[in-house]
Amino acid sequence: MKIIQITHKKTYYEVHAENAVYEIDGELLRQYHIQEGANLNSDTLEELHHKSRFRRAYRRACYLLDDRDYSYCMMYQKLMHTYQDKTLCIKVMEQLVQCGAINDKRYAQKFAEYLVERKHYGSYRVRQELLRKGIDKELTELCIQTLEEQSLENLPETLAKKYGSMLTDPQDFKTREKVIAGMIRLGYDYHSIKNAVEEYFQNLQDENS
Repeated sequence: MKIIQITHKKTYYEVHAENAVYEIDGELLRQYHIQEGANLNSDTLEELHHKSRFRRAYRRACYLLDDRDYSYCMMYQKLMHTYQDKTLCIKVMEQLVQCGAINDKRYAQKFAEYLVERKHYGSYRVRQELLRKGIDKELTELCIQTLEEQSLENLPETLAKKYGSMLTDPQDFKTREKVIAGMIRLGYDYHSIKNAVEEYFQNLQDENS
């Protein structure tokens, strides 16, 4: 197959042959002495095309991982958005998993710890966030179990810090319900929140007596 034209793109070359256009990176272009006017087997060009796209996709994934960690689902979606090639993206993901660059168990545990320790989310909100990141249900529940006690321990402090200025009157039930609704949005269960509010008012009363 005759090479008609070679066009330099940002990270690869477009090799225009008689019946197709191939994306080949510069290293392979030089290695196989591909130049305009040359004749190459179409199978060779196809192989170099797929190899080049794999290299670019893998480098792109590694670049993204230098900045932050990703779950399997998140990285797969990122690659699919760019390359729109399911076979290619699955192949790249397999390599990333094999070398340990993508590890959902590690990602889920660290992310869950961040949500509980830094964001002070309750178990329900942590579950929602993990599932939204593509973590499977079994791993999600395992992470929640390991952090549930700490999450509940955070509840009184979180309540006081976020809503202490509102909780001034034990008889103001309208405000109390607003506070409870806000804490539910943070992922805490109604029963635990209600007990924490009662305890907050009791402590407030003890301080003022």
